[in-house]
Amino acid sequence: MPVSLTRQLHKFSPRASVWESRLIKKTSKASAFLTAGILISATLGLAACGAATYSESSGLPNIKLTPGAINPAVTQSTIRSTICVSGWTATVRPPVTYTNQLKYNQLHSGYNLNGDMNMKDYEEDHIVPLEVGGNPSSPLNLFPEPRNIRLGSYVKDQLENRIHQLVCSGQISLNTGRSVFLTNWEKGYQKYIGQLP
Repeated sequence: MPVSLTRQLHKFSPRASVWESRLIKKTSKASAFLTAGILISATLGLAACGAATYSESSGLPNIKLTPGAINPAVTQSTIRSTICVSGWTATVRPPVTYTNQLKYNQLHSGYNLNGDMNMKDYEEDHIVPLEVGGNPSSPLNLFPEPRNIRLGSYVKDQLENRIHQLVCSGQISLNTGRSVFLTNWEKGYQKYIGQLP
């Protein structure tokens, strides 16, 4: 199992990212089985909880399936050496091979918009963004966010950038920034940016 994971990472990315390089170095049978187990558990969990409900006006995640998760390495006292360092998120972002497989499993387990399972129509997005210390690879923090709806991924991206700026400038705490995404990001948009588009 670890060998196939390593080969898969190299197959899709001849120049491994920092995250992939670390994963390859640290991969053991136990961690490979754990990764496979997480993906299988996430798929079974989706089926058990039922399909997500998206509408044309809202891209909010199904909190029963993906409630959000944080990165324990990011705390208020570590933000100057983690999220507030330019380029830091690239060091923790999971590889596309991982997120694409998770997105595929989610879409085919009912976590989609009106039966649309075209992967290009979704961004596998972090509920709590990496920029404010969201967990990089937990299936609890990754969901297939529709791109082509009024309040889709592009709108949420604006809020992610704004909250990151506010946290790193000290205008709000890390916990306050995270709570915006753990509750209802659309209300957070109205509070920190203005009227929803």
